[in-house]
Amino acid sequence: GIREVSFYDDTFTIYKQNVMRFCELIVERGIDLTWSCFARTDCVSPSLLREMKRAGCHQILFGVESADPVILRNIDKPINLDLTKKAVRMVQNAGIAVRAAFMFGNPGETVGTMRRTIDFAKELDPDIALFNITTPYPGTKMFDWAHRNGHLRTLDWNDYDLANSVLELPTVSSSDINRMYKVAYREFYFRPRFILRQVKALQS
Repeated sequence: GIREVSFYDDTFTIYKQNVMRFCELIVERGIDLTWSCFARTDCVSPSLLREMKRAGCHQILFGVESADPVILRNIDKPINLDLTKKAVRMVQNAGIAVRAAFMFGNPGETVGTMRRTIDFAKELDPDIALFNITTPYPGTKMFDWAHRNGHLRTLDWNDYDLANSVLELPTVSSSDINRMYKVAYREFYFRPRFILRQVKALQS
């Protein structure tokens, strides 16, 4: 009775031939299923996306994280922003919705870098934007770095929810991170362009 599947592999499309075969089998066997996945912007192509759409894929998530090159280097995310723009348009042109995820409060973050990320999110114009606050979980390099350098504000795990800043960075205050997090949601979702698109989607 399952009708929807979400693939939580961070790089679902990295082995394109496997995904193509997966899509072919769904179509060949007439499986009535919709699904979504996570992907990297350098691991999609028009031909692959056409097959994914035909096989029931309706949404792809890209982890964009930040629009600032310095921040991306700090978190070891070699993301090409121009390639990201092209990938988002490619997915949307295939009739698949794009969900893009961004993070605030990475090492080196400032109000200016967060402002740049918000502006880029609006320019990118995905169907859904997710803004999270960087949360260093135990066992990760970032947690060890933050703990070692005294940047952790709390060890109360209830606060580690991606919506509250648990880091006190030397470059930006936790209150500014929390403020820009709210600004991002307000500015992205209250744009006339976004609202009009949602109204049209409801009418289709």
